[in-house]
Amino acid sequence: MHRFLALLMAAAMTLSFSETALALPKFALRTGVKCQSCHVNPAGGSMRQTFGMQYGRDRLPLEGTSEDMQLEDFTNLISNVLGVGADFRTLYYYVQDTSTASSNRNSFVQMQGDLYLNFRVSRKVNLFLKKGIYGPFEVFGLFNVLPAKGHVKVGKFVPNFGTRIDDHTAYIRSRTGFDPVQAPELTGLEAGIAPGPLSISGGVYNSVDGGSINAKALLGRAEGLFAVTKDLYASIGGSVFTKKIDLTTTQNLYGGFGGVGFGPLALFGEMDWINKKSDASDITGLISYVEADYMVVQGVDLKLAYDFYDQNLDVKDGAQSRYSFGVEFFPLAGVELRVLYRIVTEEPTSIDNNQLDVMLHLYL
Repeated sequence: MHRFLALLMAAAMTLSFSETALALPKFALRTGVKCQSCHVNPAGGSMRQTFGMQYGRDRLPLEGTSEDMQLEDFTNLISNVLGVGADFRTLYYYVQDTSTASSNRNSFVQMQGDLYLNFRVSRKVNLFLKKGIYGPFEVFGLFNVLPAKGHVKVGKFVPNFGTRIDDHTAYIRSRTGFDPVQAPELTGLEAGIAPGPLSISGGVYNSVDGGSINAKALLGRAEGLFAVTKDLYASIGGSVFTKKIDLTTTQNLYGGFGGVGFGPLALFGEMDWINKKSDASDITGLISYVEADYMVVQGVDLKLAYDFYDQNLDVKDGAQSRYSFGVEFFPLAGVELRVLYRIVTEEPTSIDNNQLDVMLHLYL
């Protein structure tokens, strides 16, 4: 019964959001601008463009801190040819664990250490490189040459599936294979257009990057971000991704996402179905995520999130839920401190593995 109620709750929240349109992360929902307005990559994330830099330094930290540090004219452009950026995330976690003699575990983890370089070959052509402290990397050519603010991206990068959130442990990233640990970057081609409030894209990639499988992975995506009133923004979208995991197993991902932003409040969610089919089995699982963010004052956000994952809908037990709540604090430009407490429940028997996360994020 608990599993059914959790599943129903996730479905109801996601579908209710979708009725009014919904699903870009909180900054897009608060500003009403698309991801490519802030980021070099049209898919969003990683290196920031001029607008993204200004928003991150003027609208995120406590008011007055940029002026106090005399950074009003700050830029990430070394010249009109080269731009730079970076994201560093260091995490301290404390996990309740009664399965070991020590009862609890704690550790520091360097979650992220990414450096970005963007070379402007010409007004409409960019060469982008992202390299982190771990193995995976992204490198692609970006050609802003299609009509309707369209683009073509060629190289090695993460396919634009689902919602881009910075929590790598969220089930919509870790269980779908799109978290950095699983090296989700694939070599291929992606193209898209962005007429008005809409964004439509598709891609074809190597199914297994660096492998010997000749099969290709395919992506389809469509979304919209709309201004309902002066202070109310809403988004809705969906994406499909299919690839060969090995010679006999195919993975299909399909789902929807959406969000609403009204003043200091932003709500967004995503629900995905993941199907793995081989000669021996055909398993379908469900993954969902819902997040609410409320800006108390500029520089202080309250966060509430819910994760759900059921790896096999045909099996009664085995679902997992996670409830997260805490605060995000931006004391200075380029600095974020996030404190979250996570309550994890499993079925049929929940174990003691709740977790406290304290993360320091430095960004450029």
